[in-house]
Order: sequence, then C-alpha cells, then structure tokens
Amino acid sequence: MSEIIFSSSYDEKNPPENILNPSKDKFFSSTGMFPQEICIQFDNAKQVKSVSIVSYGIKKVSIQTCENDSVVNFKTQAEQNEIPNERGLQKIKLNLVKSPNVKVLKIEVIEGYEDFFTIHSVNIE
Repeated sequence: MSEIIFSSSYDEKNPPENILNPSKDKFFSSTGMFPQEICIQFDNAKQVKSVSIVSYGIKKVSIQTCENDSVVNFKTQAEQNEIPNERGLQKIKLNLVKSPNVKVLKIEVIEGYEDFFTIHSVNIE
C-alpha cells in the first residue's frame, strides 16, 4: 500500500492522489512553476527497480529515494533529460541505479514543455 504524503502543487479537480488511481479518467495536474515534487510513502520498505510514468508535457524528470520515514537525505536514483514532446501521452520508464529498500519515493519534475504538466499514472516495480 502507498500514499501521497507531499506534493508541491495541488489542483482540487485533479489532485496528486490520482497518480495512484488505476482509472484512466483520473490524473494529476500541476499548478505551474518548476521544479515540482510528489512524494509517495510505502507502508513497508520495498525494493524498487524501475518507475514508469504516463504523463503529458514533462521535459526533465528525476527519481529520488529515501530509506526511512524521515523524508530527508534523498538520493537521486534515475534522471531523464530531454524527454520527447510527444503528441498525446508520454510513456517514461526510469530504471534505478540500484535497487534500494525504499520507504519514500520522490518524483521531481524539473522542467516541462509548457507551464503545466499532467501525470496520469505511476507504476513502481
């Protein structure tokens, strides 16, 4: 089980919790400015090998992990620059440098193609 414990932006109609909802009708919409962060906390620490994101308008993204509940001392595990500006949704897969025991995972959208971006789903393997 996982939950969103922090998001640097919040849209009441399209909240960050939607990225964990498997419904294709739900998504998260940023409220502008960069960088933007979303932190996902797991009930129990788990090994994470990759993170797949279905999104729109993301140009540069980073995945960071924390091994405890303190939500400090994040380590960058993966980063992708110059993600193609696709027509329609982007499918981004980031493989982590190592498979740490993760308690909190941070998705940091560093740059976008426009002022706003959307994340439609996140799959953590």
